Amino acid sequence: MSRIPFLLLFLFTPLSAQQERAPADPPPVSVPAFPNSTCPIMGKKVSSRLFTDTEYGRIWICCKGCDKKILRDVEAAYKTAYPTTKEVANEVCPVSGEKLGEGAVEVTLQGHSFRVCCARCVPVAREHSQVTLARVTDAKVRDLRNAECPVTGEPVVANAFARVGDTIVRLSSPACVAALKKDPAGLLGKAIEIAGRATLPDPRRAEPSPERAGEEAGERRARGEAGGR
Repeated sequence: MSRIPFLLLFLFTPLSAQQERAPADPPPVSVPAFPNSTCPIMGKKVSSRLFTDTEYGRIWICCKGCDKKILRDVEAAYKTAYPTTKEVANEVCPVSGEKLGEGAVEVTLQGHSFRVCCARCVPVAREHSQVTLARVTDAKVRDLRNAECPVTGEPVVANAFARVGDTIVRLSSPACVAALKKDPAGLLGKAIEIAGRATLPDPRRAEPSPERAGEEAGERRARGEAGGR
């Protein structure tokens, strides 16, 4: 019997084993953004690094001086920056992750109209506008809601985050994205571990402010009156 088949088997078996043990590609890291194309003040192309956060979400600008002008009339600036609105037919709340029901409330951010499960999720959706949009525009995305940054160990801040694969990892600063890109798998695992013991508070279980409590009472009365007619 020829020894050639045995020689070939000897040569190629280790290579196949190495291929099976080859590490998987690291998950991609990105920071989703939904910018306006032109500055609502000057009409010029916006800078990707310059923006101001408002109740309608983030408005990008062309130069530093435009942010103060936006804050003088936020509504007018927003309408100029985002002249059209796209309706998103989401079925899950981008804040709580719960399925939408009768108490769903409509929210508009950066040219996107969608719903959250309840009124208490509205201010959270606005405060964390970039995470909210990242979730509501892609149903595959899940938010770890980790309360501590896997890079620095410090508390996370609003709108500092990155998408690792299909998972949102909260960060203590946008500057932490660079470290996340260097070790996405390792830091994702650390963020998952953090989320297992420390997550952001659920807005549905938080005590409302006196102002919000009064608004909720009025909304309940209005629904009761409408239902009794």
